[in-house]
Amino acid sequence: MADTGYNWGAWAFVADADPSDWDAEALADNATETSGTAISLDGKAACIIGIAAYEDNTGAIDGKVTVFVLGENGIAYEETTIGVPYKFQFTPVQNDTVHLQFSIDPKYYDNFKIAILNEGGQELAMSVKYKTASIPVAS
Repeated sequence: MADTGYNWGAWAFVADADPSDWDAEALADNATETSGTAISLDGKAACIIGIAAYEDNTGAIDGKVTVFVLGENGIAYEETTIGVPYKFQFTPVQNDTVHLQFSIDPKYYDNFKIAILNEGGQELAMSVKYKTASIPVAS
């Protein structure tokens, strides 16, 4: 029988602005971090982004975190403060970790960056990972 399903690769950290692995990086209240290296979906069939936001019991949460997907139009990447990039919000939790994942469709994004705006009221330790899948040619 032909191998025609999704073949998922391993999880890998998104590169932050340094660029280094975006792993438990401190993100101050009212600060934005944007990935330093674009994620390419060339030849990929699917992509999942995983995010973990940890608050270490410093204080009360009083706002939300906004996650942006910044696409490329052949000229430049979208910006968090101009235009209409895809975005959504979640609420961090004091003294806990919020885990979430979402998908990016390679049909709509060939290269993209992730940006996170923390308006939660406290510094958060943010981790961002991704994995992609391909579908092999049927044999």
